[in-house]
Amino acid sequence: MGPRRGKSSTKRKGPKRAAGGGPEQQIEQLLARTQELMDDNKHDAALETAIRAVALDERNTQALLLAAIVQLETGDIEAAINCLLRCAELAPDRGYEKYMYLAQFTVDLESVRYYQLGVDALQRDLDEAGGDAARAASLRRKMAEAYVAMTEVYLTDCCYESDAEKKCEEYLERAAQADPSCPEVFQTMASVRLSQNRPDEARECVARSMSLWMGGEQGDAPQTPSFESRLALVRLLLELDDKEQALGILELLQKEDDESVDLWYLYGWTYHLQSEEAQLGDDDRTQALVSARECFRQAIRLAGIHEYENDALIEHARELAAAIDEVAPPEAADSDGEQADGGAGNEWEDASSGDEDVEMGA
Repeated sequence: MGPRRGKSSTKRKGPKRAAGGGPEQQIEQLLARTQELMDDNKHDAALETAIRAVALDERNTQALLLAAIVQLETGDIEAAINCLLRCAELAPDRGYEKYMYLAQFTVDLESVRYYQLGVDALQRDLDEAGGDAARAASLRRKMAEAYVAMTEVYLTDCCYESDAEKKCEEYLERAAQADPSCPEVFQTMASVRLSQNRPDEARECVARSMSLWMGGEQGDAPQTPSFESRLALVRLLLELDDKEQALGILELLQKEDDESVDLWYLYGWTYHLQSEEAQLGDDDRTQALVSARECFRQAIRLAGIHEYENDALIEHARELAAAIDEVAPPEAADSDGEQADGGAGNEWEDASSGDEDVEMGA
């Protein structure tokens, strides 16, 4: 407090301040509270708080972006996209996040266009990063991931474009320049090489990608790819007929999330492929099939619990499990104690049955 000035000074009246500070401070407080509620998975309350922030300033792009993120969490995609488009209208040159979200909810060349706008915004931020090495590294990683996403669009939705192959090469080169330590860059490069029928080069790319987070070239704090990215790596390894390496990745993923339907399906498919190897004896082939069946059953059980939406994958798991029953009857396997975990057996066929867990490759 300053010195008291006497009674007369108290008669001067200035504008009253709103409780909690001015509008900008109130918005900051509301956004901080929104983030706290999101961290606690209280998405409905978070949405109400974010909407209050937007109501205080409908041109505040930070508030609009956070409102969009909460709306995506609550499943209100249309409202979220409207908020993101409003952000783009208010600040077209800054703020890469809105473009990355918009790219994920659009398709084909429109998706590529949004990713490019995001990359352009990232470049502006990078130009201003100065000597902040950590921030620059983070921006470069996001830029590389955006180029990877653009490549994947041309590998899938836009694969029939006349310049699809050229675009894949261009974007991967830019991704590698932006962040040569990003594993997803070389994993995606492997997918491109496979599509070009160059499997030996694809294997080299996979090896380089894995070395960046599993050992070898990684730094003191390697950034492990996302769970979904590593599932994609398993599929890639299976295309390259590297079942042992695929099983090793699946073991790591199981320790992180043993409730993933895709994990157990891929486990089952890997063992099923192993059973077809010509050098296997009858006992080893039967054991591989039994292991595959148990994994397929686990996938089917978890799909029922978690309302899994990929019906085609689950139907394939059912077909394969039924086919295995023909050559390795469950009763015989049960009596010989040949379950993959020695446990749940047929009970996994019923999604409402016990909660037995299975560990593979342990």
